[in-house]
Amino acid sequence: MADIKEKINSANKEVAQILMTATPIWVGCKPALEVIPGMTRTTILHAGPPIAWEMMCTPMRKGVLGALLYEGLATDFREAEGLLEAGEVRLAPCHDFNTVGGMTGITSASMPVFIVHNTRHDTFAYCAPHEGSSPKGLGWGTNDEETLEHTRWMQDELGPVLDAALRAHGGINLREIIGRAIQMGDELHGRCGAATGLITRELAPHLVRLDLPRDMTARVLEFLLDSDIFALHVIMAAARSMVEPAKGVPYSSVVTTMARNGVEFGIKISALKERWFTGRAQTIKTVFFSSQWTDAVAAPDIGDSSIVETIGLGGMIHACSPAQEYAFGGMYADALTKTQDAYAMCVTEHEAWTIPNLDFRGLPLGIDIRKVIDLGVTPILDTATAHVEGGMIGIGEARAPLEAFEQALKAFGQELGLTA
Repeated sequence: MADIKEKINSANKEVAQILMTATPIWVGCKPALEVIPGMTRTTILHAGPPIAWEMMCTPMRKGVLGALLYEGLATDFREAEGLLEAGEVRLAPCHDFNTVGGMTGITSASMPVFIVHNTRHDTFAYCAPHEGSSPKGLGWGTNDEETLEHTRWMQDELGPVLDAALRAHGGINLREIIGRAIQMGDELHGRCGAATGLITRELAPHLVRLDLPRDMTARVLEFLLDSDIFALHVIMAAARSMVEPAKGVPYSSVVTTMARNGVEFGIKISALKERWFTGRAQTIKTVFFSSQWTDAVAAPDIGDSSIVETIGLGGMIHACSPAQEYAFGGMYADALTKTQDAYAMCVTEHEAWTIPNLDFRGLPLGIDIRKVIDLGVTPILDTATAHVEGGMIGIGEARAPLEAFEQALKAFGQELGLTA
């Protein structure tokens, strides 16, 4: 037993080192069909673990239907449903395609996706842009004409302009952006204002030098300036590129994926590669945007954005972002307790990403399922809340369900030939 523990600890240190040395660079923004391996015209990607069309929550179903109209594969929702029922559309998790998606995660062939290259380990990952400050979007589970028109603008204007600026720039080092944004009070999930500002500053000179109509450049800049959360989806792609090389390390009990589809929450661990372990999607502790909304109309937790908690950001580091904790109704003592719990469930501390409020202690890195079970406390995921019928209605946080970690630990033990 002592020998196995030593092997596990050694493997976990190896995985943590892979995560710690990653160098994600934002290099482009192209249509999904052009860059995501295996993507087809009739493929629709979604957030979280695998789920059948019949089992999807309403916001995700609406997002899928909207994507089929957006792609021109159907002329109305009835025709779109017919395609799905006939099995003519492939539905798959974003994670199966080295991709992540916010909220419903809906990603289809024509949509622009950020391209991030982890140059240290030569892995690529992709994420559709955040849809902006509007409560509507395929990611939020709406599919009216306003939603589809905005999606077309992102395809026709936002994506190509960002791609041209990134090519002119040569690629934005997200390892540096993340480290600096943490120093400025971002936890890089629910609060990304500093990261968005830093990214916009990197892009702005190249945007204004592009040979484009001034109104077009202005619209893209206004989009960036109007949505503090813009950087989240860039960081999500960075995180996805970081965890890919950490998969498949024998004996490692470190979590490499956390994701939700609105029905189930799922994790993967390094040693067991692509196997999902799931639990019920959790109720979100929500701060609603309006008094008209209550928990009665709030959808359960959804989205791939918890990939950022997988690399130690978001709900893992509230101590570095007291303003985020305050937005949820807590105080600094609450934020500190959450981050102390995160340290207790992790393998090590990041050498480059440090928390000023903790005397520049490295952030917690490498969630270990053994420690989660011993602690009896699961990671907190910062998130947003969708209405059960679609649309964004608030922000909040949710605890990952313990059962997913229990399943993973049992399977991990079986893999190692352990009986208890």
